[in-house]
Amino acid sequence: MQEEAYIDLPPEELSVLKSKWHASPETCFILQDDTKKVMAYLLAHSWNSHDPPKLFEELPADTFGTILYLHDLAVSNCARGMGVGKQLVKKLLDTAKIQGFEKVLLVAVQGSDDFWSSLGFGYIPNVPVCASYGSKAKLMCCHVQA
Repeated sequence: MQEEAYIDLPPEELSVLKSKWHASPETCFILQDDTKKVMAYLLAHSWNSHDPPKLFEELPADTFGTILYLHDLAVSNCARGMGVGKQLVKKLLDTAKIQGFEKVLLVAVQGSDDFWSSLGFGYIPNVPVCASYGSKAKLMCCHVQA
């Protein structure tokens, strides 16, 4: 599914993705169809900086903070246009509010910034994004309402 979703970026190793899930399983979700086939997944974890973590690296151990970093949202080709990505993001924002996070941070890649803007995320200017995210990457943030 990662390869379907990210055509401009190489896929991350399974160990890297697992490190995000192990850090915060309560903020990582999947969406399945009636046959239990995974249609989409979302990985998010606690973070302590406005500088986003680097791609292709396992999550360091000391990242606990008041920011929830949305590392990955991937939707399978068979589920595109069905709103499953928005459902997972809404669940994440609700969870962030319940768990007391101040904001959700992400890096928009492959021109996805319009999608994220439609969900309440705004740009954060003047914060460098690692080149591994691609040349069009934009740092974005959504403040969690208490």
